[in-house]
Amino acid sequence: MTKIKGSNFLITGGAGFIGSHLAEKLLSEKGNVVILDDFSNGSMDNLEEIKKEVKIIKIDVSSPLQKIKRALGGHNFDGIFHLACFPRSLSLKDPFRDMEVNAKGTINILEIAKDKKAKVVFTSNSGIYGDPEYLPIDEKHPNKPSTPYDANKLVSEYYMKIYNQIFNVPIAICRLAAVYGERQRVKPGWKPLIPEFVNKVSKGKSPVICWDGNQTRDFIYVKDVVSGLTRAFLGNTKDEIILGTGIETSVREAYNLVCKYLMKDIKPGKSDKTPGDIRRMQLSYNKAKKVIGFKPEYKIEQGIKNYIDWYKSKK
Repeated sequence: MTKIKGSNFLITGGAGFIGSHLAEKLLSEKGNVVILDDFSNGSMDNLEEIKKEVKIIKIDVSSPLQKIKRALGGHNFDGIFHLACFPRSLSLKDPFRDMEVNAKGTINILEIAKDKKAKVVFTSNSGIYGDPEYLPIDEKHPNKPSTPYDANKLVSEYYMKIYNQIFNVPIAICRLAAVYGERQRVKPGWKPLIPEFVNKVSKGKSPVICWDGNQTRDFIYVKDVVSGLTRAFLGNTKDEIILGTGIETSVREAYNLVCKYLMKDIKPGKSDKTPGDIRRMQLSYNKAKKVIGFKPEYKIEQGIKNYIDWYKSKK
């Protein structure tokens, strides 16, 4: 029987904004946590409050398998949360690196899970569906990857299922909506919408909205995602489940909320559509609700307020 209290966990990408929230959640429920991260996207700042409570191993998840095994030493794991990935926004510029991290990295983790007899919870991507044929999107929707990132996430899902079927590795596959929340930051080549808007508007600058701003996202708050991931570990599912909110919000609506809470009136700039961008996103979480009892708790208004409060606290 899976449980968190007293169990040993590995979080790949654990220094990232989702991974660090997940680590805090597992620690709060008396789990033991090892973090594997190469810090290309993650930050020690994200682990500041828990760094004395976790073991941190700095290594690239796409390194040779034996190197990773040596780095992990004699640690045993009951669960592995595989979050480490190469950013979607960079995957068209460097598809080979995307394949190394997002596909080879997953095989490395599955090999470790096979040896350790650990359950793997994998964070996949709702971008796998591409432009929707119907809304809300559910798990039966056809897969139409539009970037190397999406393709390699889908390939990784197949690897997960193969290792489950052949080697009996317990798995859970969580396809995430557009995640946002505290500790998500703008970095070179990676500009998540909410952080980019808050960063620019708070400084009195105009962020650029690609396309016309009417494209939509299903924005899900990081703490809801963490709830879903832990429930996926505790639950019993061998195929993909969606973690979303079922609510469709346009990019322009999200921008207007940021301006409202920052009490700014700044007209955004405009730019062309980003390659691989999708027109609409609204995801059904009915299956996740039924299988693992998942239900998002945070509305986007509260989530954006929380992010802005965190952002201001870091200034």
